[in-house]
Amino acid sequence: MSRQQEFDFGVPIPPLQPKRPDRVFFALFLQAKDRAGFWSVQRHLCDLNGITGSRLLKERFHVSQQHVGDYKRLRSKIEFAAKLAGRLVEMPAFEVTFRHAVSFPGRPAAKGRPPWRPFVLLADDGPVCELSRLIRSAMKANGLKSADHFVPHMTLAYDERFVPKQPIDPISFLATEFHLIHSLRGRTIYIDLGCWPLMTT
Repeated sequence: MSRQQEFDFGVPIPPLQPKRPDRVFFALFLQAKDRAGFWSVQRHLCDLNGITGSRLLKERFHVSQQHVGDYKRLRSKIEFAAKLAGRLVEMPAFEVTFRHAVSFPGRPAAKGRPPWRPFVLLADDGPVCELSRLIRSAMKANGLKSADHFVPHMTLAYDERFVPKQPIDPISFLATEFHLIHSLRGRTIYIDLGCWPLMTT
């Protein structure tokens, strides 16, 4: 997981040289066995809706859980606090199911640049939201800010086009662990800082 495309968490896509290049977040990632199915859905939906922009590689599919922050330089105390938060979270493994696709508003057109909108799969509410809530509580307990608003989703592509919400054939994956990721923004590199298992029977 050393090279990944940046996730979308309601934060505009950064410029080529972002002022705060170090982004830290918690996320769920697909297991290798699940990637082909989601890649087929990505290809079908993008072709169906005329999405011709940047598509994520199947190895990069993930569901963001909490945005820790964007920094000029990631400090060790932030990483330490985030890892402590990750260790506090205990929850059973669960299935994440997607039944709709839609475009998020993303980055508006400005200064001659076209809009750049995430095209995503929307996940059902349920355990995926509970995990986000538990991570949020653990972050606050360790002095980190967190987002109260959470829309569980998996980004498939970025494009100028806006696609209205549409139903899809349900597709799921089993979440068995969550990760703390350090994203080097503008360089499409992810560094895995930590991984915590979800309890299985």
